[in-house]
Amino acid sequence: MFLFSMIAYSQENPSADSQYAGLWLGTMNISEAMSLQLAFEITSIEAESYIAKMNVIEQKAFDIPMDTCYIQNDSLHIYFADAGISYDGKYIIEDDIIKGTYVQGGGRFQLDLSRVDSLHTEVERPQTPKRPFPYKEEILTFINESANVSLAGTLTLPSDGERFPAAILVAGSGRNDRNETPMGHFLLLSDHLTRNGIAVLRYDKRGIGESTGDYDAATTFDFADDVSAGIDYLRSRSDIQLDQIGIIGYSEGALIAPIVASDAKNNISFIIMMGGIGVKGSDLLIKQTEKILKVNGASDSEISETVKKNSKYYQLAMEDTDAESLKAKLLNYDNDIDEELIGMLQWPWFRTMLTIDPEPYLNQVECPSLAITGENDLQCVAEQNLPAIENALKNGKCTDYTVVSMPGLNHLFQTSKSGSPYEYETIPEIIAPQVLDYLEEWLAEVVQ
Repeated sequence: MFLFSMIAYSQENPSADSQYAGLWLGTMNISEAMSLQLAFEITSIEAESYIAKMNVIEQKAFDIPMDTCYIQNDSLHIYFADAGISYDGKYIIEDDIIKGTYVQGGGRFQLDLSRVDSLHTEVERPQTPKRPFPYKEEILTFINESANVSLAGTLTLPSDGERFPAAILVAGSGRNDRNETPMGHFLLLSDHLTRNGIAVLRYDKRGIGESTGDYDAATTFDFADDVSAGIDYLRSRSDIQLDQIGIIGYSEGALIAPIVASDAKNNISFIIMMGGIGVKGSDLLIKQTEKILKVNGASDSEISETVKKNSKYYQLAMEDTDAESLKAKLLNYDNDIDEELIGMLQWPWFRTMLTIDPEPYLNQVECPSLAITGENDLQCVAEQNLPAIENALKNGKCTDYTVVSMPGLNHLFQTSKSGSPYEYETIPEIIAPQVLDYLEEWLAEVVQ
């Protein structure tokens, strides 16, 4: 539940030195398929002296302080230099609106602002499971002894029966808790599967929520070790069918699933890769950048220049693991590179992700495998990744695999317009019902 940036204002004849003060909201059309809601909260400090904060509703980015905000020649001017953002507008007194232009990264967009009392960003999600649940829940911890990490999680168990097939849910990149808050994908997925006879373990990633460990120091392989520890925990329970334990991974978790399953000692019974990765990480990120820039209205020349720079950044990051040496090489190539981007390229997780190739792990998977991706997925593009996953499974040890592209769905498996990440938070749907039904049907075939 979200409620942000509430501010009161008076509409009674604003004076010349305060007419711009208040909370202003507008919709900016990025492309035919994409729009963003932006709001500026403008506060008058003294006559003709202002401060401003920006809010990008769909991105859940709130109260971003702007560098400067001033009035000149009866027009409003707002700047945020580090992000290359500017807004110039003029107050239209008879309509009580500001008509203006927003500029960022070379793009210019019409942005007209209207006064509002507050910003309400709550998205009602009818699919969110509601208690009481018709199954058992256990709050628990399991230990990754090799890393001295305690993982906190929830195990849901069907009410009827003594021993159950089980799945462990593995989250994508980012600081995800056991429910994948705020969207709640794993809460919904565990609820649906448990109602249909599958025990489900979901957990806070190391260093997140109630789990211990250092999130920032961990790589994909460390997170894979945590999954193996969760498999060991499930295998220790008397209410779990030991020969029916599988992995359901989403995004990076769909990369982790074959990494864990490729190790025979884990004895994995099935894997489901949702929005999975079939190509080397650096190739994935380049394609992701192209697709997202395109749908958000960037020109071909802007896309080409960004891809060229990112490719060089990634090459340098993969070649040099020394942080200071890498920084020097990045600055030598591009003296204007953002410090935040340098930090990301120095981050162990990101450097590891650039170099990971899923193919050798997929080659070693022997259990029944499902790869499912949304047709509108711009982060793990279906046309790039699904064929690569299928070829790796076909040319390896797996004899029972299914690869599916789901029409109209984005990376989060929501019914989408463009697939842009900016849409995610605006869509009430958590996971399209046909996806839940398909997973249920596939599992019914492979789990005995």
